[in-house]
Amino acid sequence: MPDRTIDRDYVTKVNQQYHDAIVEKYDERGEGNSPDVREWTQAQFDQYIHPVLDVVEGTPRVIDLGCGSGWLEYYLHDRELDLLGLDISEGMLARARERFPQWRFEQADLYAFETDQQFHLVMEHAVLHHLVDYLPLVDKMASLTLPGGVMFLGNEPNRLAYKYLSPLAKLWRQTINRYRTEDTVDLLGDAEFEALSEYHLFYGEGIDAQAIKQRLHDVHGFRRVDIFYSLREIFSAVEEAYPSVKLNAWTPDSVRDHFRFSRNFTLVAQR
Repeated sequence: MPDRTIDRDYVTKVNQQYHDAIVEKYDERGEGNSPDVREWTQAQFDQYIHPVLDVVEGTPRVIDLGCGSGWLEYYLHDRELDLLGLDISEGMLARARERFPQWRFEQADLYAFETDQQFHLVMEHAVLHHLVDYLPLVDKMASLTLPGGVMFLGNEPNRLAYKYLSPLAKLWRQTINRYRTEDTVDLLGDAEFEALSEYHLFYGEGIDAQAIKQRLHDVHGFRRVDIFYSLREIFSAVEEAYPSVKLNAWTPDSVRDHFRFSRNFTLVAQR
């Protein structure tokens, strides 16, 4: 594969090919579907998302940028919503349509997508780190959020941690992540499809949550922005690779859910 790692359109195309290829394996990934991660995300939706949607007159409008196979829709499945999910991968969209036929799922390049609508909930989950330039998507999400609405950025790599974890990225791919690398070679013939798709894990420096918070306050006028750190996802990844290791069970919540140098963070902002 040619070295075009700073070409954002090329990385977008790699994401499309990679996710189309792995769609059958995607939802088998243990870290995203572990009870510990599901519990963590459900609590955030219960506290910050559902109360906003509950007070909307009429049908709340929701947009999910980079919806994949419908991971976030799981937390909204019993609500009446006007929901639009967007993704570059038709394979992922087909899975989302099958799971949630009541909603619309459309193929789109998130950089190019435009709409005149605004939404009560604008959300993404583990999407920013796939993009070379993630701030344009953050700005787009902010502009799509109605006054009083909420913006959700879920499970993104924390730059505070990646300052120290980046030397371990190669080791991670060879151990915990090895089955994904092997799957990519089997399906696409080149492991770099996976590395480029997970751009800010292996080529970038993670996502700067504090800079996003400041930007949402200063540039976009959000009145409240909260950042939450969690070790649950990385612990679940280790547990999937080594089932006898029970990091989530062994680690107190006071550590695994509040450690600022956690590998991942979630951000919730209200306008």
